[in-house]
Amino acid sequence: MKIRSLSYIIILLLFVALYFLNRKQVELVAEDNINLNRIGSSGYELRANIRLKNPNLLSSTIKSFHENIFVNGIEVGILDNELNQGIPGLKETAFPISVRFSKDEFAGAISADSTKPASVHIKGEIVFQNLFGGGTIKVDTVVPGLWYIP
Repeated sequence: MKIRSLSYIIILLLFVALYFLNRKQVELVAEDNINLNRIGSSGYELRANIRLKNPNLLSSTIKSFHENIFVNGIEVGILDNELNQGIPGLKETAFPISVRFSKDEFAGAISADSTKPASVHIKGEIVFQNLFGGGTIKVDTVVPGLWYIP
């Protein structure tokens, strides 16, 4: 009988420890390595890396990315990705993203003058799930002087 009581107490302590070690929010470290490249004669591709840090002991799940991407104040793309990707605990993980857009469709966003850098603004949210909950990370990244090939 004492062994059964002791095992219940140990199981309860393990659940309490798991709760306190896995309730932190996943953090956005940076959205970096942003490049604006020309693809073909009529389009551009914007590439970036989203770096997230999971401070929890166990893994968390990135449920979705939803980001609006603006170049020189004009919306050039929407990234809406249902990912459901696990990220390991106590580590930093990077996710590459890319958005392609037409040069003709967004002629006002891209200047023909190569001496003028583009301003890129990425705005949105990342939804994640932990063992004992989840949350949303707000993204608001501005790159004021991004050089590109016209």
